[in-house]
Amino acid sequence: MVLLISYDLNKYERPSAYAEVEAMLKKYAVSLRKPLYSQWFVETSDSVQTWHARMKDVTDDDDKWFILKVQSPNQGWFSGSIWDWLKERV
Repeated sequence: MVLLISYDLNKYERPSAYAEVEAMLKKYAVSLRKPLYSQWFVETSDSVQTWHARMKDVTDDDDKWFILKVQSPNQGWFSGSIWDWLKERV
């Protein structure tokens, strides 16, 4: 399964906050790709609820995020390597 995890780090937006989120994603994902600045495709067998709890552990109370299971059909405008990775998994 592939999840789309999108987030906005608000009040304490700092490079280290983004690094903490990225480190957590890399720790638990089977594989992942970053199509946009604050957005990741995450290959996982874990539930959306599990990822929600993980995001909550590395973000502040005023941060926001959205987690969605990626399904076909889907559309977008990314580099070919992102599409190749996604097509192999969805």
